[in-house]
Amino acid sequence: MNMAAYRGVYLWEVAREGASMTMKAAGNSLELLQACAEKTGCALEVLSYGGLPVFLGRFGRRQVWTAGLLCFAAGLYLLSSFVWVMRIEGNERLSREELLSACREMGLYPGVRKRSVDTQAVTNGLLEDFADISWVSVGIHGTDATIRLAETIEGVEIIDKETPCDIVASTDGVILQITAERGTPLVAAGDVVKKGDVLISSALTIGLEGEEQHTAYTAAEGTVTARIWRRLTEELPLQYEEAVYSGEERKNHSLLFSGRELDILHPDSDVQWERELLSEKTLGLGDRKLPLTWRMECWRAYETVQKTRTVAEAKTLLEEKLRKNAENLLSSYGTIEDIQIRYEVYANSVRADAEVTMAERIEEKRQNIETENQNEEKEQENANEL
Repeated sequence: MNMAAYRGVYLWEVAREGASMTMKAAGNSLELLQACAEKTGCALEVLSYGGLPVFLGRFGRRQVWTAGLLCFAAGLYLLSSFVWVMRIEGNERLSREELLSACREMGLYPGVRKRSVDTQAVTNGLLEDFADISWVSVGIHGTDATIRLAETIEGVEIIDKETPCDIVASTDGVILQITAERGTPLVAAGDVVKKGDVLISSALTIGLEGEEQHTAYTAAEGTVTARIWRRLTEELPLQYEEAVYSGEERKNHSLLFSGRELDILHPDSDVQWERELLSEKTLGLGDRKLPLTWRMECWRAYETVQKTRTVAEAKTLLEEKLRKNAENLLSSYGTIEDIQIRYEVYANSVRADAEVTMAERIEEKRQNIETENQNEEKEQENANEL
């Protein structure tokens, strides 16, 4: 060892094992070590070879395996040069579908080469196309394209108090209550009104009684509650199909690639299964996402059974549906006063016709026709003078 070290041979991990010594040395120093061993009367035995040259040499003897590894590495490198995942952050009023559609038109979408994407052009395009975006940043990291944006502050509704307008009925009904903040009320509780009738007029009479009076116009404002009626119809069959679960469950795994599903070991297709998604995980190497998604589902076996409901059961279900539909028609100010339901029983179904009585606000604004005509006449006069 001293002779080898004196001749420049680097030895490491030297250890004693009984009457012998083990150590590691560079592969190109084997001949020099053999010469030192002969001169000192020692026996030199090579226990194993290691290092990068030996590792690469193994690949040379396994050409098919090596070729597969190289193809796999090349495939990963090729796939990493595309955008596969689109992320959008900060959108509240704007829908994800709208933004993705706009990005696609600008050349940014899953499957596009990263080098062909002009992120600055996409940024400018989004700012031009969406007035609700105040700031946006588009960046590509790995195989992910991330769009971060800030939406503008939602504008406060501006009430026009200058332009004369009337409050009219949005539907037929019977007036229950009227409150006029500005303008002249033309109806009272108990009056029957038709759609389009003026409820609160924008016309105001100015002047004392017995003296000369004139008419001025304002933007009428107020609330009008009326009793209105709606007709609803629903029908249910007496014969229907229902899924009955057997209790058998299977966990199924599949691989998704660019929207295509690879599912080789799925459960028996002769049985009806209900699929419930448990998890989805995008595969990747480090921070580089691959266009591969590992999906895990729970499959529950069931069979379709023909069932029959009685007329009474059908009527109960129909009443529940009609009441729910009526509630969906209400605004936040409305209430349901009464529901009258008439049933018709047929051979295979039951039909329900409901008349719903509700109290609802019916006011809506409409520009005053007289002032609108006056404005048109003034515009015409100004045009003639020019």
